[in-house]
Amino acid sequence: MYSVTEQFVSWLDTAGYEASTYPSATAATELVTVERTGGNVEDLVDHPTVAIQTWADTEARAEEMAVEIRNLLVTTSRPYGIAKAIVNSGPYPFWDESTGRPRYQTVYDCTAQLTD
Repeated sequence: MYSVTEQFVSWLDTAGYEASTYPSATAATELVTVERTGGNVEDLVDHPTVAIQTWADTEARAEEMAVEIRNLLVTTSRPYGIAKAIVNSGPYPFWDESTGRPRYQTVYDCTAQLTD
């Protein structure tokens, strides 16, 4: 089964980021999380809305990571199966009050083919 979030996590890991679908209590200082927040499927084409959140010790580094990932995604490479990724909003600060860690979020509208 094709999973958009798992493809993003794998792509981010390959790009040198520690990535997951959820933040863990034992996560590294810098972390990227991927969450599907909506979208639809028509025929065999998926149109997911994906939120990518970057976590770091400083707001400046969280923003820098978000911008780096955005630039990679829209200019040079995309995860397997993602034909298109358009920035819906962001990157913008998305402070995490539960951990007190700076976090930035960028939301993407994507197109993915569900079969090879």
